Amino acid sequence: MKNAFALMALASLPLAASRLTAVEPWPAPTLRDTGLYEDWDAKAVGPEKIRFSPQYPLWTDGAIKTRWMELPPGTFVDASDPDNWQFPVGTKFWKEFRFARRAETRLIEHTADGWKYATYVWSDDESEAVLAPERGIARSVVIRDTVRHGIPSRSDCKSCHEGSPARILGFSTLQLSDDRDPNAPHAEPLLDGAMTLRALVQRGIVRGLPAHLAAGAPRIAASTPTARAALWYLHGNCSYFHTLSGEL
Repeated sequence: MKNAFALMALASLPLAASRLTAVEPWPAPTLRDTGLYEDWDAKAVGPEKIRFSPQYPLWTDGAIKTRWMELPPGTFVDASDPDNWQFPVGTKFWKEFRFARRAETRLIEHTADGWKYATYVWSDDESEAVLAPERGIARSVVIRDTVRHGIPSRSDCKSCHEGSPARILGFSTLQLSDDRDPNAPHAEPLLDGAMTLRALVQRGIVRGLPAHLAAGAPRIAASTPTARAALWYLHGNCSYFHTLSGEL
């Protein structure tokens, strides 16, 4: 009788409530599944992806890098705290590393459970990019002679991106300033279509930035051009590893 009553109770539930909800796995098994490319074969990125280029990039074995971000439809970045931008759940960032060929593409996604990190390793012919092991790959891609580029572990990603309140290191008020530093060490060119701070504010992608910064050309205070470049090189390459906790 108990089983019969249980079956009757289940039958009385709305159909939607009796179905199991499919949960997408995270991270996705391949880069193709992350939604970066509108056309995988042509390696064409969709128009909704925002390309950007920080003026003080992290040094990574001399890799050529390309970066994109995507916001969920109808959302924006809250920059009311200029040093700690807030991104809506569903925000994604991709960063591609290229040497003689594409080597890896990293994904950072803001989920309901917090920020998550994954790295995808490209095949030699660039036909596919698959999820790297959680522990990373110590010697992945040949750069020159016997020197190889290493793929970071997910804990390595966290050690950089979670060393300060700002989880995204290259998408910020000063990194995207239109007043780009001509003396920035190993500076990257501003790629075609890459959006700077002024454009992001004008398009409503970044909102809440104080008026004196929203004009788009803030710069770090320094006594000389060399000091400006040196201070931000240290910021972009060292500060995230050295936290107030005294840990590396």
